[in-house]
Parts: sequence; C-alpha cells; structure tokens
Amino acid sequence: MSLTEFLQYVIDGLGSGTLYVLVAIGFTLVFGVMGLMNVAHADFYMLAAFGLFFLGGVEGLGWGVLAATISVLIGSLIIGFAMFHLILKRLDKEIMIAFFVATLGVSFFLENLVAKLADFRVRSVPALFTTHTYVIEGLYITNSVAVSLAAALIITFGLLAFLNYTEHGQLLRAVAENAMLAKGVGIDTGRMTLLAVLIGSFIAVIGGLLYANTTSTADPFVANTVSLKMFAVAIVAGIGSVGGALVVGLFLGIAESLSLWVGVRGGFDGSQWQNVIGLVLMVVVLMTRPNGLFGKFERIG
Repeated sequence: MSLTEFLQYVIDGLGSGTLYVLVAIGFTLVFGVMGLMNVAHADFYMLAAFGLFFLGGVEGLGWGVLAATISVLIGSLIIGFAMFHLILKRLDKEIMIAFFVATLGVSFFLENLVAKLADFRVRSVPALFTTHTYVIEGLYITNSVAVSLAAALIITFGLLAFLNYTEHGQLLRAVAENAMLAKGVGIDTGRMTLLAVLIGSFIAVIGGLLYANTTSTADPFVANTVSLKMFAVAIVAGIGSVGGALVVGLFLGIAESLSLWVGVRGGFDGSQWQNVIGLVLMVVVLMTRPNGLFGKFERIG
C-alpha cells in the first residue's frame, strides 16, 4: 500500500479526531472545575443534530440552516444554564456516585425524549454548507474536514488564551486547582462552575453541528458512542488539560482510522477495533499515569 493511501487514512482520521476534541475539551473543562463527571455532556452532540433537524429541516419547522444554527447555539446556553441550576448545583459534590447517577439519568431522559419525538429513527439533517472534495497530490480532502480541524484549533487555542490571559479564565483555573482555597479567598465558585458549564455546552454543540454536517444524520443515541471517545480523550489527556485534549483527540481519530488501514493490509475488519483503541489507551494511562499524559495536578476539594 502506497504512502498516499496511508496519508489518506491519516486525513480521514483527522476529521474524526477534531470532532472528539470538540466534545472532550468542554467535558474536561467542566470536570476540572467541578471535580465530577457530567455524563450528559455528550448528549449536546445529539441535541445539536436534532435541533438542526427540527428547526431547519424540511420535515421540521423549516426555518432554514442559518436561523436553525443560531437558535441551536443559543439553546445550548439555555440548556446548560438550566442543567446547572436544576441539577448540577443541587447535588452534593462529596457524593460522586450520586452525581454520576443523576447526570446519567439526565442523559437517558434526553435521549429517550428526543428518540420518541423522532419516532426512534435516524433522521436526515440539512447541510450547514455544501461539501466539496479537493484532490491534492492524490489525496482526497473535503472542506468539511478542513472546517472541523480549523474549528478545533481555533476553539482550543482561543480557550487556552481565555484561561491564561483573562480575569475570568484565571478564576476558572484557580477553582480547578483548589476549589476550597478559591472559595476561601472570595471567588464565587458557583458562578465559575456555571461559566465552565456554559462554555463546555456551547463548544459541544458546535462539535455536534459539525458532526451532523459530516454524517448528514441525527441519531438519538449517538451520545453512547461519543461519550466513549469523550471519556477516553479526557482521561488520557488528563482532567483539566485543554491542550492535551486537542493532542489526544486528534491522535485517537488518526489511530482509529489507521486501524482500518491495518485491517486492509492484514485481511481483517479493522472497524471492529476502532472503539477498543480508546479503551486500551485509557487502561494503559490509568495504570501508568493516573493524572493523564498532560495532567499537572490532582484536583483537591
């Protein structure tokens, strides 16, 4: 198999990896600030896709893609705000299992509610933009991959700049490093947690819109698959490491794509190994570097 074919698999993997990045960086930000997992975070991918279907599709309200996209982005903030005040804020952070079960329940509720509204079917969604394929030196590159990669890079580095160079960003970092100490010096930890949830929700919905555009579908249970990637990227990178999530997300996407390449060369179905790769990485990293490859601290408080 030629180098060109190998590179084609790498490019295809970048397309998947960027979508993993966009769900993982919001999740790891919230996890870093709260010290707890919001299992329902991956459902923003599903909500974004069905928001596009119900609002912008011909089978829905038919508002058009632009109006539907803007509405979905605004809706992500409203849902994130409601989720924080109705559920996350009310839970005892000291009881991790209660937090996990509660957010898992929210995930099940959202998935089954949307599935019922969609008649338990995968629906077609309108495209955000027309997809074009360009051939460069024998490599097939779609503008959807380029847009997703650009979005992942811009959002990741923009978030890093926000966390490092703005007042609110530095307050978020302080809460992530030691919530009890931050509260002791007068930082409103509840407000900072809400900010993290809103940022994470907004970024996840952007990823969900790009995912829907890439697949042209809205699946009520897509979060089941997305959540596995989200956990893998966040844990391998290290909780709270936004830059690490970018690196690991892209790596995971490429590794999964190359499993197909290995399968073609080895004469077996490489797709059967795609979901295993992230799990194996998680186990290896947890055994050797519990704080993740890019984790610098263990959250206290």
